[in-house]
Amino acid sequence: MACGSSGQSARDFEVTKFDGATFRLSQETVDHAVVLNFWYPSCPPCREEMPAFEAAWQELKDSPVRFLGLYVPQGFDSEQDARDFVDEFGLTFSFATDRLARIAEAYELEYFPKTYFIDRNGHIVATHISVLEPEEIIEQVRALIGDVTS
Repeated sequence: MACGSSGQSARDFEVTKFDGATFRLSQETVDHAVVLNFWYPSCPPCREEMPAFEAAWQELKDSPVRFLGLYVPQGFDSEQDARDFVDEFGLTFSFATDRLARIAEAYELEYFPKTYFIDRNGHIVATHISVLEPEEIIEQVRALIGDVTS
């Protein structure tokens, strides 16, 4: 299912979410696994997979996991386009903007969409490029949550 996995530590970052709250990866992974999805609004596979992320989030939102959609400015897309996209699709998990694409650069991002599954030890357990189905996301998160002893 995953296109790659490494076990390497996820690079820490802090962003301001669309709702104004702060998201710092190292603080979130104390108690939660994190599903980090890099995307932009005019990316066709990004558009295609967002409903799957929402479906998985609805299934998992009471679990110790956080979903973050990280909008990376590309082409003519603006943050307002990203916010409109979130509203249009009725997405209820967290979103933020990777201003100047510094986080994408730190993660050596080459393709969109790309998803990182990060465990509660802050390690990247799996990565996936291209469109994911809800079942794949749910299965990966359950493995993340179940395999980590706290």
